[in-house]
Formats: sequence, C-alpha cells, structure tokens
Amino acid sequence: MGGSLGKRTRIHKQKPTQFTPPKSDINVTPLVDICLVLLIIFMVITPLMSRGREVKLPQTDTHYNRKDKLQPVVAIDERGILYYEKDKIGELSGKEDDPILETMKDRITRGWEKVKDPAAANRVYVKASDQVRYDRVYPVLMAINSMGVTSIDLGTNERVK
Repeated sequence: MGGSLGKRTRIHKQKPTQFTPPKSDINVTPLVDICLVLLIIFMVITPLMSRGREVKLPQTDTHYNRKDKLQPVVAIDERGILYYEKDKIGELSGKEDDPILETMKDRITRGWEKVKDPAAANRVYVKASDQVRYDRVYPVLMAINSMGVTSIDLGTNERVK
C-alpha cells in the first residue's frame, strides 16, 4: 500500500453554514396590501349602499334614527322630478291626477312584493329635496296615502349645531 494516507484533499470546497440572526423589523408590505384592498372595496361598495336618488334633504332639530326596513324609496329632486329608487319616473305637474303618480304607485306595489321583511310591507320612504316646492310633494304624499300605507317615512338630515 503505497499511498499517502496522512494527507486528504477535498474534492468540493464548501463554505461552512452560517446562521443569520432573526430580523427584528416588521414586514409591513402585507399589511399595506390588505389595507389598500379594503380601501378599494369600501370605495366601490359605499355608493351602492345609499338607497334611492340622492337629494339634499331638509334639516331638522329633532331627528329619529330608525333602522331601515328596506321599504320602497321615492325621491323628489329640486326640479320636481320623481324617482323610484334610482330610476327616473318623470317630472311632476303638481296635480293629483298626474299619470306619473300611477306609475309610481305601480312600482311601489311591485317593490312591496320583493321585500322580504314583513315590517317593510305597506311602508314607503319619501325623500324630498329641501329646494322643491310643497305643491309638488303634496300630490305624491296623497297618492301614496291612497294606497293604504301604514307609514310614510320622510327623510331629513339632523341640523348641525
């Protein structure tokens, strides 16, 4: 046996394994990603949450906050245009025999059929702009009343003190 056994050579030169100490920093990237996704979701959903046509409501000192029963919403804007939910029905003439009121009654009746909450049956939520004249609102209220509703809820905003 004539080889030199005392000297060994390495075939592969490997660096010894080094352990890195744990980082004490917080990785905020996932947190920022989640916050941005939530922000986008709220930006998309918020306009969809409002019911009916947006109008500037009159301000009152006493304001009753009742849970929404998801009853049909009728809105009258400052030009006297009548809306059911967000759909335009037409411009009010101020007369009680207006054909637009019959269309409104038909849509309210169909709206009651879609509502699942029995507390919303025979209820209507009316939102009238603070700029519309009362002679345009009165025929709408009388037409809704003639349908035998149990409650007409009028939309108002609380006065900022």
